[in-house]
Amino acid sequence: MADGTLSVPGDLPRRFTQFGAISRIVGELGVLNDHINLENRTAGGRDDVYAKEYHKFVDSTGKGLTYGLEGLSDLLEMVGISGNNASVILNDAEDDANHIAAG
Repeated sequence: MADGTLSVPGDLPRRFTQFGAISRIVGELGVLNDHINLENRTAGGRDDVYAKEYHKFVDSTGKGLTYGLEGLSDLLEMVGISGNNASVILNDAEDDANHIAAG
């Protein structure tokens, strides 16, 4: 703040817990994506030339979404954990600063 005091939003820890919830939702999307991929492979058939070409196409394009969902879920979880840790540090710093300022 402009007056030199440290001010941490009171709901900062709650904000970071939301990242964990979002990470879990993205993880659930990954499970649904895996199910869609399995159904897609089953529907595409197996033995003929068309099925093999279809599988090559859906396997290669589906990997991007699979890896993207995994990476996003991991990133959101990491932000939630790191943010929560930072929130604790900031809250402690705010308490210390206010104690020192009070004399």
